[in-house]
Amino acid sequence: MKLSIEEIIGATGAKIGQKGDAGFVTSVSTDTRTLKKGDLFIAIKGPHFDGHKFVREAIEKGARGIVRNPKLENQNITEKIWDIQVDDTVRALGDIANAWRKKVPAIIVAVTGSNGKSTTKEMIAQGVSATRKVVKTEGNFNNLIGLPLQVLRISEEDSVAVLEMGMNEEGEIRRLTKIAEPNIGIITNVNPAHLEKLHNVENVARAKGELFEEIRKDGIVVVNMEDPKVVKLSEKFEGKKITFGMQNGCDVQFGRLISEGIDETSLTFYVRGREYSMSLPVPGVHNVMNALAAIAVGVALKVTILTMVPGLERFSPMKMRMERVQLLNGVQVVNDSYNANPSSMFAALRTIGSAKKAGRFIAVFGDMLELGDAAKEKHFELGKNAANFKVSKLYVAGEFAGEVVKGAVSGGIKESDIVCKEKADDLKQRIFDEIKTGDVVLVKGSRGMGMEVIAEYLKNEIGV
Repeated sequence: MKLSIEEIIGATGAKIGQKGDAGFVTSVSTDTRTLKKGDLFIAIKGPHFDGHKFVREAIEKGARGIVRNPKLENQNITEKIWDIQVDDTVRALGDIANAWRKKVPAIIVAVTGSNGKSTTKEMIAQGVSATRKVVKTEGNFNNLIGLPLQVLRISEEDSVAVLEMGMNEEGEIRRLTKIAEPNIGIITNVNPAHLEKLHNVENVARAKGELFEEIRKDGIVVVNMEDPKVVKLSEKFEGKKITFGMQNGCDVQFGRLISEGIDETSLTFYVRGREYSMSLPVPGVHNVMNALAAIAVGVALKVTILTMVPGLERFSPMKMRMERVQLLNGVQVVNDSYNANPSSMFAALRTIGSAKKAGRFIAVFGDMLELGDAAKEKHFELGKNAANFKVSKLYVAGEFAGEVVKGAVSGGIKESDIVCKEKADDLKQRIFDEIKTGDVVLVKGSRGMGMEVIAEYLKNEIGV
C-alpha cells in the first residue's frame, strides 16, 4: 500500500492530536509483535485484547503514527509522530483499506457462504494464478479486521485478489463488501450456521445476501443454481450473472463423476455446452461443487478453461480441511477439524461413507458450536446420519455428545460401538487402541473444540 497521511485522515474523518513527518504510509500494523519501523499502528479493541494498551510499545518500536480512540487511550503523545484520533478504530481500518482499494487496479473476487468458501477461494486462486498475478486471503483473515488487512496487502502489480468474507451476524458482509468493492461476488451456499445470533437459516441467507446487494452494479455475481436461497438472493441483482450447477442451461454444468476412493475424483463438466474433464485431487460432491464454482469465477475473469484445469488438478486441501493423512499402520485419517456445522458434517459423512475403503469407517466428532436453540436437534441428526452412512465406531466429545449418541443409537449403531467423553483429549488413547489397517478415521468438529489434537496424536504416536 501507499497512502499519504492526508489520504488517511480524509478517509477516516480523523482528528489530529499530534502531527508527524509528511509523506506516505506503506504498511499498517494492528499487532506490536510484528510491527516494523515506519508502520502505522492501529489500536484495535477486541473481546480478548485491546491494542490501546500497546500504544507506548508501538511508539518505542518506531511507528510512524498511531490511530487510536482517545476515550480508550488518552496519554499525551509528545514524540514527533502522527496521533490520529477516531471514535472507532475498526471502522477506521476499513476506511483506510477502502481508500487503498480505490487506487489498485486489481479485479477483486469476494467469496462467502456457509460452507466451502475457503476451499473455493483456494481453488480460484490456484486455477487463475497460471496467467494472472493473484493475491488471496491468508488463513482466516476474513472478518472486519482481517479483510481490511488483506486489502492492504494488494499491490499495484496484482491483477486479481480473491478475498474471503466471513460473518456471524447481519451487517458484516455489507460492511466488508463496501470496504473491498468487489468486481465479482459468489455465495457458495446458504446452510444452518451461526444460528446462535442469526436464529434461523432465512436470516443466514439475508446476511449472506448482503454481498449481492452491495456489489458494484457493473460487477458480476456467480450463482449456485443448486441452492434455492442463493438463486433467490441473486434475483435482485440486475447486472451480469454466471451460473453453475447440475441443471441444464448453467454456464458451468456438472456432467458426471467417478469417485476414486478418498484420494481423487474424475470429473466431467461443460462450459457453455463444451465438454471438459479433469482429475480433482480431493473427494466429495461438495468439492465438485467448489470446483465448479471456481471454474465459473474463471469464466467471469475470462480465464480459459484449459488454463484453469491444470491448476485445479494440482490443488491440495488446506490444513484441517479434508486433509488426508496416511499413517504407517495403514490407517488413513481425514482431518476435517477446522470447523463444522450441520451441512458440512453431512457432506463429510457422505464423502467418507460412499468412498471405497479397505476397512471400517470410524468417526470422531466434537460439538458443532453457535447453533443456539437448534443445537440438540442438530446433534441428534448428526448421530442418525452417522448411522445412515455406516459408521462402524463412533467417538464423540462435547456438551452435546449425548445427543449425538441418542441419534446414533436410534439409527442402529450399537452403544458398545460408541465412546462418549467430555473432551477430545479424553478420546485419544481409546482411538489409538481401536484402529487397525484399512480403517478410515474422520475427525471433525467446530474450531473451538480443538479436534485436531486427535489427528496430531495419531500422527505422532504412529508416524506418517
